[in-house]
Amino acid sequence: MKLEELKVLASELKLGDVLVKSEDVILSIDGRGDLKKTFPVPNCSKCLEKCCPSGVAVSLFDIPRLADRGLDKFLAGRFEGYVELFLADDGGESVKLSRPYMAPETSESKYCVFLNEERRCSIYEDRPLICRAYPVAVRIDEDRNRLALWLGGCQNYEISTDEAAFRRLLSSAIQDYNEKVTANALLMHSRNKLRECGFGKYMEDEWQILIDRHKKGKEMQKQISDLQQVVDRLRAPQDYTSIIQRLQSENDWLKERMVALENEMAQQRERAHSIISDLTRQLSSEHSKLVESFLRQNGKQEKRHFWKR
Repeated sequence: MKLEELKVLASELKLGDVLVKSEDVILSIDGRGDLKKTFPVPNCSKCLEKCCPSGVAVSLFDIPRLADRGLDKFLAGRFEGYVELFLADDGGESVKLSRPYMAPETSESKYCVFLNEERRCSIYEDRPLICRAYPVAVRIDEDRNRLALWLGGCQNYEISTDEAAFRRLLSSAIQDYNEKVTANALLMHSRNKLRECGFGKYMEDEWQILIDRHKKGKEMQKQISDLQQVVDRLRAPQDYTSIIQRLQSENDWLKERMVALENEMAQQRERAHSIISDLTRQLSSEHSKLVESFLRQNGKQEKRHFWKR
């Protein structure tokens, strides 16, 4: 794979109108120099932070650059979901985006494979474009303005009069953005030619793309069908009179049922009082009989004792 071959393929797409030009970029780097005489410049030589994470993603154009230097053996992963990035309404926020990356030494590695023991980049002159641009990045806002932003991860910088150093960062950020746009277009329209140039192992399988799009199509059809049902229900004429009558009827039935329950409870109370009264009379009668029987028995015993005396 050759970088020149990739540039030739890109030139065939005629993307000049969609690529960012330096004169179109608005600097949005508040509080870091006046950007006329003073500029923020990272001081990597004095930085003690290991800010280079494991698995730094590379662009389609970085692959032949690294391959020319024999560093492509450290690359892993493929472009997946990449073709959808600039088609999504939200700018790709909901897109599962994957790109080839610089593989870590082990699955537990937290830092870039090229960060040496002295916390320095061991391939500094050959580092990917995203590393050259960091911490400056170009983004498109909701009004389609091209903004150059200072990413918050870099804290070790100096406010310098070295405009050339800052302009190199900005130029790399613009180039990084344009290469992403160009790579996206190539992955959409020139996939077969990319494979012929040797990029096949870094590309998602076409059949998988078709399957994923088919799934998305079916999901979209289901959403449209559900939405149509909701619209149809809203548009359907509503017979509010019959609904009110039904509710009134149900309310009347509930009222009648409540009255019936109250009557039934009253009848139950009357039955309970009647049963209690009957039981009370029976107990009183039985008690009287017991008392009379006791008195009779007691009188007889007294007469016997009298004759004995």
